[in-house]
Amino acid sequence: MHIDYSTLSAFADGDLDAAMSEAVSTHLRTCVKCRGEIQFIRSLGDGLRALQTPLAPRNAIDGIWPEEREATRILGLPLKQRQPVRRGPLLALAAGVVGLMAAALVLTFGADRAMAGSSSLTLERADRGAMTLRYETISPLAAESRVRARIRYWVPDSLEFSQNEGGFSEIELGREAPGRFGGVVDLPPGAVYAAATVEDLEGSHVDTDFGRFWEYLETDEAGRPTLESRRYQILAALEFNAPRAAVLARRASEEFPEQPLFWFWRLSFDLAALPPASIDTLLSTHAARLDLLARAARERDPGPVEIEALVRYARLLDRADLAGYWQSVLGVRHPRHGATAMIRIQDIVLSRISTEEKLVALEDDWESVGAEATAQLGLRYSYELADPTLTERWLDRYETGSWGRGPSADAVVARNLMDVPALWDLAERWIVDRLSDSRDWVGPARRLDESRYNFEAQTRRNRARLYLDLSRIRLGNGDLAGGIDALERSVEETWDPRVFARAAEIHRSLGSEVRATQLISLARADPVAPLEPYLSAGGDAGPPGLTDTQRAAARAAMRERVLAGLLDEYTSLDVPLRTETGAGTTLERAVRAARADPGVTLVLHTIQPDLVPAEALALLSLNSDRLDSAGVGTVLVSEQPDPSPSDKPGTEFRFHYDPDHKVWTELRAWRELQYFVLDGNGRLRHRGEDLETALRISLVLAM
Repeated sequence: MHIDYSTLSAFADGDLDAAMSEAVSTHLRTCVKCRGEIQFIRSLGDGLRALQTPLAPRNAIDGIWPEEREATRILGLPLKQRQPVRRGPLLALAAGVVGLMAAALVLTFGADRAMAGSSSLTLERADRGAMTLRYETISPLAAESRVRARIRYWVPDSLEFSQNEGGFSEIELGREAPGRFGGVVDLPPGAVYAAATVEDLEGSHVDTDFGRFWEYLETDEAGRPTLESRRYQILAALEFNAPRAAVLARRASEEFPEQPLFWFWRLSFDLAALPPASIDTLLSTHAARLDLLARAARERDPGPVEIEALVRYARLLDRADLAGYWQSVLGVRHPRHGATAMIRIQDIVLSRISTEEKLVALEDDWESVGAEATAQLGLRYSYELADPTLTERWLDRYETGSWGRGPSADAVVARNLMDVPALWDLAERWIVDRLSDSRDWVGPARRLDESRYNFEAQTRRNRARLYLDLSRIRLGNGDLAGGIDALERSVEETWDPRVFARAAEIHRSLGSEVRATQLISLARADPVAPLEPYLSAGGDAGPPGLTDTQRAAARAAMRERVLAGLLDEYTSLDVPLRTETGAGTTLERAVRAARADPGVTLVLHTIQPDLVPAEALALLSLNSDRLDSAGVGTVLVSEQPDPSPSDKPGTEFRFHYDPDHKVWTELRAWRELQYFVLDGNGRLRHRGEDLETALRISLVLAM
């Protein structure tokens, strides 16, 4: 059901009462058709207000409306879409205004952005330490009264440049006009680069700059990005979007040809992308460039970042002589620089001294520099000595840093501690602390481009595995009640067949055959064939004799938990695509060709095919028969053609192309690679970042 034109017009003008406005706002979040109508109304109104108003001829009104008209009645929801009325000369005027508006959009955003109905976010310095944000959108966020901007920023630090870690800030932007929001955020005055996304206050819809981020770059007087802002922009892109980092590295090497860091990055990307026949020519060209840069650096006093880049560039070109020379220069001139610490760490790792001696050397390094990488390596070596006091000291140092850390990394630390019985008390405290951490989905723990739904799903997976480790520790220490409690909590956190199978093994070792049977039946009920087998040989063979009732109960439990909390969003499939040959088609045709009708469709959408991991293609292949037999279709969509050779693994999957970002916009994607599940009615039921989850939902919906 759609809202009629009069009600939408009143909503756009702010003439509805609070209750009706909220009802329309709720409807617009899931209805693309009505959002498009709202945008037409607003665009038309803005354009008409910008035109000069000529005087009307006498008696013109009486000629058009000879009889008094009734006032337009605003109807309540739900409503049917009214048939369009004939507008006569006004329609021609409206078409002209919309044409002018479209031309302005093209000039502002570029043709591809205008066609996609893009959002925009500008970040500008307001005064010392403050930044003004202006956000305009016709996405579902246009109906919100407030939205949130989440920002990562970088401040140059010569001692920490080698660490890719930014500060974090978030701000709510207030609505200034329909679809327009603004606010001011305080950032450190020294910030040279910032990346931002926008979302609703529930974190369910994330808006990005087509899989990238809206950015602030410090510029010089001529309006060109500064050296530091380019450096940190590429460092951020290396974390967020590697293909874009390659483009930026090439651009930066042309803007700053004297900087070896950009040439190092450029060569690194080119070596990965070029065919083997071109490698020799590439290396020869870069070898000449290295010699020029090294000679120029000897004639002046280069900074630590430049020296470190010369070391890395020389190593990549297999020039051990130059790498050794500049490495020694870096150690002498800048002993406290982060790169110097990394070099010393590498020397310690490669040395033949004992673990105790390596830890002594790392202790000295920590006292002099305190690099986070030193704490990570010290913690790893401390496991070998199984000394709780020593390990706790390095664990405290590891915990104070943030570079390279995250929930998954912390779970690995828990597993490493658990593998050493002498460290179990320390492991238990570490795990309990991780489980008691507040799950701050607004803050820096969540990636900029990750929805709250996906963040919390990943958090639950990590918590399930932490509870499983905690159970083993407690049971190993003789705490039967505490161990079983943690075991049951691991099963309750999320649907994870691996956790079920491992929990079943523990229950069987405790003599609880009934509970083990239940958990194994849950694991076997999972419809996805995983790349990593999670049932051991013994577990797969037993417990024997699962009854039909047990199997049915397991399938019902799986269905209930897998389908809990799915999306229910209206999606129009009538959006244009192109086939591999360049022929025009639509998403609807691609969906109908891919699946049995009616059926479920799994859509993989990416910026370019190279971003799809080989493991994802292997998982799709492994489950292809299951998808076919269930009537689940698979549609792969890419915004850009595949730049890599066609003989790579996974070429049996054929991509459709979305050069105008229409599918991206319709599915409301925000990441460079995502998975979507559409049911037989074309409703969007899942939007996520984990293929195994998308496969599971697709197969369960098709049952």
